[in-house]
Amino acid sequence: MAESRIIVMSDSHGDREIVKGIKERYQGKVDAIFHNGDSELEASDSIWSGIYVVRGNCDYDNGYPSDLIAHIGDITIAQTHGHLYAINFTWDKLDLFAQEADADICLYGHLHRADAWQNGKTVFINPGSVLQPRGDINERLYAMVTITADIIRVDYYTRDHKLYPAISKEFKR
Repeated sequence: MAESRIIVMSDSHGDREIVKGIKERYQGKVDAIFHNGDSELEASDSIWSGIYVVRGNCDYDNGYPSDLIAHIGDITIAQTHGHLYAINFTWDKLDLFAQEADADICLYGHLHRADAWQNGKTVFINPGSVLQPRGDINERLYAMVTITADIIRVDYYTRDHKLYPAISKEFKR
């Protein structure tokens, strides 16, 4: 398998410029770009051309899907915002969603906290929020995920596209 890279962002809450900036920086240079919801933009906005995007709890446009399953090469990616899976309280429903999709990667948002962890074969990734971070890490972040035959590596970047290495993680496939 050749190396694949994806960009993941979430919870931009009306900040179209950051979505545009990330898209312009990476489109054509990575295999896919994902937005995990709460953009607060219209589903028909031209910004979404070439971006996998799902509906968050602050997206009132019914044009967004609640969940997506994407295939990038031999990688299966399950994407959701997370609020419909009660992730504030338990990981069980999100884990079941990932298992049912046979996902290698499960992308979610909602919590505004950058995090990555593995359960079974699935690597769960929250890119944090590009606008309103919460928790111990007070940095507006998005993620670059590098996938090879052996590993899934998650690196976080600031809004000015600087690596934020303190929370980078690597998982065995």
